[in-house]
Amino acid sequence: MLDSRYLSDSMPFPISVSGVVTVRVVTVEAALDQLERALALQKACALQRQGNEVHFRGGAFRWVSNWNVLVPISKGVLHVQPRDDGVSIFYRVTFSEMLIAVTLMMAVFIGPVVAFSSRVPVPGRIGVILIGWSWLFGGNFALAWWRLPRFLRRSLQPQRASD
Repeated sequence: MLDSRYLSDSMPFPISVSGVVTVRVVTVEAALDQLERALALQKACALQRQGNEVHFRGGAFRWVSNWNVLVPISKGVLHVQPRDDGVSIFYRVTFSEMLIAVTLMMAVFIGPVVAFSSRVPVPGRIGVILIGWSWLFGGNFALAWWRLPRFLRRSLQPQRASD
């Protein structure tokens, strides 16, 4: 049975997201080792293991590619729980850095240009800013929401001899 208390400590969208990934035929200890290794390969900061949890920090302010799975994620916790046939990984990640960065970017760089555009009516100006913010934040949020569970599952797949 899945323990939902690990999912309830998160703030609602757009601040954080939580979920569960189940993987068969792996032990808790092996899962923790593999997740820690996968996060280290993604250059996670403040990587720390506490019991059955792995805590980490991501964010855009690291020397990584923009396509790094942890770029939109400010911080996260992975809790590994045993199941009869493997493990469940409960994850909670926050997007506060991205929320602040996109909001500031829209307010400082795009906002003034749009606000002082005299040819566009006020509702149109507000709409442009809202669409821009939604595109930048929403797009990155959606990609992270889609990519993170896949990253976790891939991290726990058995390594092939050629890897």
